[in-house]
Amino acid sequence: MKKLFSITIFVTVISLLYACGDRTANDGKTNIIRDSMVNLLPNYRAVHINVSEDRSELTVVVADTKFYPASAEERSKKAEELGKMILRIYGKDNYLQKGSLVLTKDINNTSDAPADGIKTPIDFEGLKKVVFPN
Repeated sequence: MKKLFSITIFVTVISLLYACGDRTANDGKTNIIRDSMVNLLPNYRAVHINVSEDRSELTVVVADTKFYPASAEERSKKAEELGKMILRIYGKDNYLQKGSLVLTKDINNTSDAPADGIKTPIDFEGLKKVVFPN
């Protein structure tokens, strides 16, 4: 009887931990994005990804001291490349509509809006037409 009770408690605790976990990474796609960042920004030091609850917005905060002083044009190009990469990872039938690439120098940042953050928009709706033309 004690074993059955212990197993029931264990399963309940595991279920609750899973349900309360980070909803941004439970599908594994944010981990793929995180692992793929080295292809886009090879000198990045840290990355933080947040997906909105309805999965329509995605924010990628990247700590990269070498790319941080890049021009607005270079940041826009990287944001577009990142958007295309994310769309390929998420596939054609996704809910993403808009996003942001936020650059920071702070490698310990865990915020979606760091104090020194430079935000560049990602237009997923427009990029879907390029990545998935049909």
